[in-house]
Amino acid sequence: MNINPEEYIKQTFPNSPFNFSLSTRGGYITFSNSGIRGIKSFSLGLDTLIQIFKDILEELNNFAPHTRYDETLWRNLESRYYTDNTANSISTVQTKPLFSTISKIIAWANYPLLDNTDVDNIISLDESHIKNTINKLEELAETFNPVKEVPVSALEKAENIIYYGSPGTGKSYKVNEILKPLDMKFYERVTFHPEYDHASFVGTYKPTTENEGTMEQLKYKFVPQVFTNIYIRAWQDQDNQYYLAIEEINRGNCAEIFGDIFQLLDRTSNYTVTPDEALKKHLINELGPTHDGVVNGLKLPPNLSLLATMNTSDQSLFPMDSAFKRRWDWEYIPICYTETYELEEGTKENESFKYLVKIGNEKFKWIDFIEAVNKIIRQNENLGMDKCIGNYFIKSDTNEISLKEFINKAIFYLWNDVFKDEEEANSIFKRGTFYEDFFPIGTNGLEHVKKILDFLNVQILPLTPTSEESSD
Repeated sequence: MNINPEEYIKQTFPNSPFNFSLSTRGGYITFSNSGIRGIKSFSLGLDTLIQIFKDILEELNNFAPHTRYDETLWRNLESRYYTDNTANSISTVQTKPLFSTISKIIAWANYPLLDNTDVDNIISLDESHIKNTINKLEELAETFNPVKEVPVSALEKAENIIYYGSPGTGKSYKVNEILKPLDMKFYERVTFHPEYDHASFVGTYKPTTENEGTMEQLKYKFVPQVFTNIYIRAWQDQDNQYYLAIEEINRGNCAEIFGDIFQLLDRTSNYTVTPDEALKKHLINELGPTHDGVVNGLKLPPNLSLLATMNTSDQSLFPMDSAFKRRWDWEYIPICYTETYELEEGTKENESFKYLVKIGNEKFKWIDFIEAVNKIIRQNENLGMDKCIGNYFIKSDTNEISLKEFINKAIFYLWNDVFKDEEEANSIFKRGTFYEDFFPIGTNGLEHVKKILDFLNVQILPLTPTSEESSD
């Protein structure tokens, strides 16, 4: 299993009120209480955790009947059988947080078998699960580097950028290249869609159940989301650059999602926004009442950049207003028909230039096809550049695209989103041609694709390269 326990627990059990983190130095995990009377954090070394699970395994007959959390029972079990002094001490005063922590670790070590476990109230005490947990922690302890270099993210000028262009031009790739070298703590990533709203972006109260004695109480707790999480991290660490990446920004209702926060995108002003009481209380708890990020209202950290992508071909359900758009810098990602991209930082190989589409015993160059079809699209005033096909509309790790993939992706897009309502004179499809006519793919599909290639004057090549091609 190649998954970090902190990331696994964060993704799989997001509603747990007990925080969990893997220390970046010294081989310790840090966990918290629920924060009802103020958040307190506690750390245990990996060796201490290993001993806890060895003790449970040794006394499994005593632990096994109690898979559901009971505060009195578990406090007595832990104080009696935990041989590690630190674990024994913590178990008597932080019984529930420690129970939740060891339950989460068992779930991580046995991923994905226990993903749906209510880890704050239920623990798996299956012997094989405990043994597997000990083995996984031993492996982690062996590979964990106590002098691991602290991750850094070089400071840049904070900016708001929307990368836009035709589908498949590499807008997300552009964002990936910025984020790829960074530790995950330095960025948050989200995809907008029509159902995404302000609460999903910033945070809201959500119901949680907590044990008080022998009773479960339903309580509401503010749960921060991507904007609030990255906002806090950036303010707490102004020596590093942080990023909020938004995919498909024009597919969501930006006015609803950002709300008053959109005013903060104007980085040339000292404009602040008053947060609602729930958010304000959370920020004060995380940053302190006199912090610049909350004392006079919300203000974007000077080390937080916003990166977004936008397909210009998408018919947005919620168009962006001019006030929102002018607060962003816009960078167009063009289609490239040559072997290399000419960039400000130099040249870069155009990998799609090597793509070949296999059709029966023949092939054709992907780059020749998109160049020819895009020429027709650009010349049509009803379509224009927005509907063109980008270099990586179809991606291939092997440089080969199958006929099935070509028809199901490229041909379907061209039929359904580009030429469906166009006259034959402005289309690559002959009158009376329907998408269903491309099936079965091996016969009808092959025939119709060849007709389109002939119409576009795209050269069809033999599947086995000739000596002339090889010399090229």
